[in-house]
Amino acid sequence: MITYRLRGMEYADVKLLPSPFKKQRDETMALYARCPANDDILLPFRKKAGIPSDALGMPGWGQSIGQYLGAYAKWWRNTGDEEVHKKAVSLFEGWRECAEKDGRVLDMGTYPYEKMLGGLCDMIEYMGFEEAVPWMRRLTERAKENFDPDIPRDGLQDERMKGQIEWYTLPENLYRAYQLTGEEMYRDFAGQWLYPYVWDRLAAGDFRVGPRHAYSHVNSLSSAARAYIVTGDEHYLEVIKRAYEGITADHTYCTGGYGPAETLFGEDEGYLGNALISTWDHHFSKGKGIVYKNFAGGYVARSDAWGSCEVSCCTWAVFKLCHYLLRLTGEARFGDWAERLLVNGVLGQPPVTEKGQCLYYASYFADGAIKSYDDRRLQHMGQNFVWVCCTGTFPQDTAEYANMVAYTDSEGLYISQLIPAEIAFEAGGKKLTLVSDGAFPFRGEGRFTLRSDGPVRFRLRVRVPGWADSGNTVRVNGETVSAPAEPDTWLTLDRTWQDGDRVEVDLNYRLRFSQVDGQHKDVCALMWGPVAMCCDEMTVLVGDREHPEEWIRPVEGMENVFETLPGHSGIYSHICRRFYPYWQIGLMKWYYMYNRLYPDMEALDREHQGF
Repeated sequence: MITYRLRGMEYADVKLLPSPFKKQRDETMALYARCPANDDILLPFRKKAGIPSDALGMPGWGQSIGQYLGAYAKWWRNTGDEEVHKKAVSLFEGWRECAEKDGRVLDMGTYPYEKMLGGLCDMIEYMGFEEAVPWMRRLTERAKENFDPDIPRDGLQDERMKGQIEWYTLPENLYRAYQLTGEEMYRDFAGQWLYPYVWDRLAAGDFRVGPRHAYSHVNSLSSAARAYIVTGDEHYLEVIKRAYEGITADHTYCTGGYGPAETLFGEDEGYLGNALISTWDHHFSKGKGIVYKNFAGGYVARSDAWGSCEVSCCTWAVFKLCHYLLRLTGEARFGDWAERLLVNGVLGQPPVTEKGQCLYYASYFADGAIKSYDDRRLQHMGQNFVWVCCTGTFPQDTAEYANMVAYTDSEGLYISQLIPAEIAFEAGGKKLTLVSDGAFPFRGEGRFTLRSDGPVRFRLRVRVPGWADSGNTVRVNGETVSAPAEPDTWLTLDRTWQDGDRVEVDLNYRLRFSQVDGQHKDVCALMWGPVAMCCDEMTVLVGDREHPEEWIRPVEGMENVFETLPGHSGIYSHICRRFYPYWQIGLMKWYYMYNRLYPDMEALDREHQGF
């Protein structure tokens, strides 16, 4: 097995401090500690085992027990909250009772099996819950009997899969189970589900894969990461590095979200932009994009009901991928995608409700969108979209906050995300604490105070994101210091530190426009540092793309709110438009993230000639 360049922190060594991130984590943890009820989660297993139950069960999909177990295990490791520990153990014991009564409870499809396997791995790794080990083995033995590896391995999600959806995500947790137990059965079974059809193309820089299911294909990259960790084959490291580079360059929106209508690697180079433009408005795109091929290989009509990003799930896949890449390479650049979805993805979601309602899709449509619990798609058996896959990945996302903040190596500490937190670590033979208490994401500031019982030398490194390309400053104990703070690098401070030393890093937020893709150069979103901004009304913008600060100004007395100067909203010389951070927009409020931007009225007039 390979050696990591950086070590991840123990969940127990990072304590979140007051911030929007901690508030969201705490609210989610409190909800899931009491709801959904164990009896409702366990109802389908009890039915299969013939165990009487008065529970009504969970409407919706209800296949997320493994994801809940994983979130509980990490929350407990991070916070020591005994309620979530009790919840995890009692839920496992209820499931085990069913499996002991009837072995058919262990018969799961590829999707729920992989989630359950991951949850059991988390309980073993983070709770030391050895009781899960024999049941993980029995569950996998049944999977080996039931799964059919004789299927096409091109990843199209169609009937040829024989119901074995997202099979290419299986290796990650199978390799984890092997690492946790040393049992070769898991390693050998993982090897049967590797994905060379797509991975080999990505490693070669060839992204002409054809439309594929978005979340699960990014999630499959975590399987490639574990394949590298276990086998040491450099090919798999190349897979995830090249995939990260290509997907972030050409297949993501400004938020870091991806997969319009859950489709990645669209055949049309302008598929991201086409998916934002309404059918009424497609005269701008010469008619392209109204009908497209999706991840099942068939042609479908463009529909706003599908949304732009399956946000909880897509965020979870990216958090994991970036965590692997940071540890395996030590390169700062691999923290950027996680940061974008940290701020604009999961932080931008309204809370899951006790009824299991959640924001399934984030939407970025040019003709406007709202955050809503209501899903406009009807499942064939009449199920509502509640307690869906996203209610499993949403708590996992928030549990991961503590795992994203910092890394260590033999030389010191690395700060990857500016989530306010207390970080316990060791350097120079001493046990130390670094308090990170900046105002991120409101501002791009890192504020760090060291607690130590004496002088100690180590290197403190802070990730400089790709967007922080000008005006960055660093102060130690109030004095400005000369330290390179270049985008996609680690700002490094190497010195002998004293108790109470204070470091201030200001990463300069600036306004810029992010173009959706090369085929829709006029369709842009306004960014404020890493924060996606949304207009409160549909608009056409006219102004200098390279210097938005000259015609979009801060609104006095309103933090992170901006307004155009008069004369920059199409033909209306007197109208000004306001922009607000996407992550702060609440339920059922219309917003406009992507708008059309032209350099001047002449360019706008030329675009519309003949209409």
